[in-house]
Amino acid sequence: MSTTRPDAPPVLVADIGGTNARAGLVTEPGHAPGTVFTRPTADFPGLAEFLQAAMAALSGEPRPMRVICAVASPLHEDTVRLTNAGWTFSISDTQRRLGLEALTLMNDWVAQGWAVTRLVEPQRLQRKGGKPAADAPRLAIGPGTGLGSALVTPCADHWQVFATEGGHISVGITSQREADLALRLHNRFGHCSAERVASGVGMEAVHDALREIDGHPPRSCSAETIAREAVAGDPLCREVLAQFTAALGSAAGDLALATGARGGIYVGGGIIPALGDAFDWNRFHARFTAKGRFQDYLAAIPVYAINHPAPALLGLSVYLEAQA
Repeated sequence: MSTTRPDAPPVLVADIGGTNARAGLVTEPGHAPGTVFTRPTADFPGLAEFLQAAMAALSGEPRPMRVICAVASPLHEDTVRLTNAGWTFSISDTQRRLGLEALTLMNDWVAQGWAVTRLVEPQRLQRKGGKPAADAPRLAIGPGTGLGSALVTPCADHWQVFATEGGHISVGITSQREADLALRLHNRFGHCSAERVASGVGMEAVHDALREIDGHPPRSCSAETIAREAVAGDPLCREVLAQFTAALGSAAGDLALATGARGGIYVGGGIIPALGDAFDWNRFHARFTAKGRFQDYLAAIPVYAINHPAPALLGLSVYLEAQA
């Protein structure tokens, strides 16, 4: 059932990623937008310009007066810095500039977490594990430009979604090769987090570190190129992808243990759908469950691949429904 009046203006929802920015109109909270406006984030100098372009492309009458955006950033102050997008802006100034009644920002993985509460087959594809525990938390996690995560918890007859910084836990190490890699990344960045390996920027950093370890000259390489060359059979790029997959599985397992997420692990982000069949779910799951005495505990947890074209936009719509 719709929670908006028939004559109420639609709400513009937007998902601002490090690579792409998406927006759509919600006319019925709880349902994903029918049409999605997508552009490279780098095409715009800031949030206001992107929202203006999205409104021009999507809206007729009545004009949206409320906007809610999912962004990859801590949200504690009026000034927001989106490092991966290269944007810095004031929430209040942007709201005034666009003449909006309300401009709300939400952590991008909180939006993904709200989507998790609504996904059904085939919007989620079970890759591993058993049956979900209905009364247990769920974990949303995924690599894009960075590595994001959120905790989704049942609360009476509704859900609560909490932002986490799970991507910044220390990377797991199971071999000398991984230890050498982690030490190189630690020396370069001051801390070798899971995100330093299991993300787009992580793939690039791992590529650089492995070339240095193996005595090869430096060679700048984007995450997209690394993935493409890995699929084509390049040995070094294949190892980068293997390190990426192992680090992601290890981090997901650690977070599942820390949160009791027996309701399921939902893996999203932009990289895994782009990899398609080249992503090794067996390697991921082997590291996910490689936790000694708790291997069986983790093996029982279902692991899902998020298979929705715009999960953050769906999540923002579900959030609007929950607030109404």
